[in-house]
Amino acid sequence: MNRLLEVTDLTVSFTTDEGTFRAVEGVSFHVSPGEIVGLVGESGCGKSVTALSLLRLVPSPPGRIESGRILFKDEDLLRVGVKRMQEIRGNEISMIFQEPTSALSPLHRIGHQLVEAVQLHRAVSKKTAWDMAEAALKKVSLPDVSQKMFAYPHALSGGMQQRVMIAMALLLNPDLVIADEPTTALDVTVQAQIFEQLLQMREISTAVLLITHDMGIIWETCDRVLVMYAARVVEEAGKDALFKNPAHPYTRALLASIPRPVRNKSRLQVISGQVPSPLHFLSGCRFRDRCAFAHDRCAREVPELRNLGGGHRAACFLVKGV
Repeated sequence: MNRLLEVTDLTVSFTTDEGTFRAVEGVSFHVSPGEIVGLVGESGCGKSVTALSLLRLVPSPPGRIESGRILFKDEDLLRVGVKRMQEIRGNEISMIFQEPTSALSPLHRIGHQLVEAVQLHRAVSKKTAWDMAEAALKKVSLPDVSQKMFAYPHALSGGMQQRVMIAMALLLNPDLVIADEPTTALDVTVQAQIFEQLLQMREISTAVLLITHDMGIIWETCDRVLVMYAARVVEEAGKDALFKNPAHPYTRALLASIPRPVRNKSRLQVISGQVPSPLHFLSGCRFRDRCAFAHDRCAREVPELRNLGGGHRAACFLVKGV
């Protein structure tokens, strides 16, 4: 299968006053053209750092990409020059950031920022760029677009700022969109419209790496799913296989904690404990202190991702590989 993006053994560390820790460790995955891949897990598992690493946006210091390879259209993004990365960002790969207030410039009007993004990568007139920007804002259902183009970010609500970010990311029809919790501040109606637009982008072979906590969104939009826990990928599978036959105890726990409309008054299942600090990861399997199936081997050895067939992999000693 043709692969648009292929990440191999990515490891990212941070140095703090309390010590050095790995926020991402040995992560490998791929994304094909037109494919929507979900990256799911609790906060602090390394999802956002993985996404930032793809565009070399990890702040340095304190962050550092220790090792790995990020092939995008057969070009290693960890080895290209600064100018080439600037050409790729926003044009071939775009990102919808989790926090729009820190991603939009407070000193420039919305229209200026969108027009600048267009003219940075396209040889078009300012009027053409302006028309493209307005059209992009209309697609994300921003009201009163003509007025909002002259507004500063602080004059917009959080949800409107998020829609501007989404419009900017989709503006130039990139090959890959990295969406980090793209609809957190939006109501469910606008959420549905945004995800429908992401799905439509498959028609031009745009791929999406979707980072979310919402397993319902994963089910509705994704083709494949990566489950991360404590800086590592613990399971990878097609969407149907993951929901029907989750192999890793952490994935099972995530799915069991989804609220469901039931007539009885049974309590919602929760995952005991919390994601450990990256400064104090457990030896062996990092989920073992929260796992009901943990045994002695889980403390001694690190479980590797085992092939279960059909592109399904899981890092657990309880599963049998093929």
